[in-house]
Amino acid sequence: MSPSSSSDATYRSAPPLATDYRLRGLVIDETIPVPTPPPRPERHPRVRQRHLPIMVEVAALVAVAVLALWVLQAFVVQPYAVAGATMTPAIQAGDRILIVKAGPLVGPIHGGEVIVLRPPRSLSCAVAGGQTGDVVLRVVAMPGQAIWSVGNTIFVDGRPLYERGWYDPRFGPVGSTPVPSTTLSQNQYFVMGDNRSLACDSRAFGPISRSAIVGKGVAIVVRRGHIFFRSL
Repeated sequence: MSPSSSSDATYRSAPPLATDYRLRGLVIDETIPVPTPPPRPERHPRVRQRHLPIMVEVAALVAVAVLALWVLQAFVVQPYAVAGATMTPAIQAGDRILIVKAGPLVGPIHGGEVIVLRPPRSLSCAVAGGQTGDVVLRVVAMPGQAIWSVGNTIFVDGRPLYERGWYDPRFGPVGSTPVPSTTLSQNQYFVMGDNRSLACDSRAFGPISRSAIVGKGVAIVVRRGHIFFRSL
């Protein structure tokens, strides 16, 4: 046997490659198109937000504060300059007091509280300091009550009026002008000055209605041109 015939016999006698049965059932059809994944969106670098200049922010805050102060003064609180000595010694001439304007925030008016009111147009007396605008006085009798004075004592519903000493002791609780016997309606208040020697109050012009009340005094904030705080 020649060498070539021996190598051919060896080639023919080589066993065939074993089939991998793990791939059976896998059919690859080259005619079916394979979908391609969608392209990923390009990522742009984040752009940092530019902050407003500090001066602009400060100006905006100041504007908001001024607006809030204007709204507060227009609808809620208001400073009031006291003229004359009608409310001495508790409130002195030239004091500036802070009042809460009449409305839902004021709540009910109580005896002994300081109020700012619009006096009647026709007055038989001169208001404190000769001013023609609003005046500050103290409530001494409430709606539905009866008030009068005998000697140097004020009576409300038959009982002596108790006051915490805010009237000027030099003139006493009545002063030179007695309190006429007055019965208040359900919408009236009897008001007097703490300086009972001055009679431009309800002793002269009679009771006031709730609609005449501008606001309720809550504190003294300026005295003799300086910051001064005392609750009323």
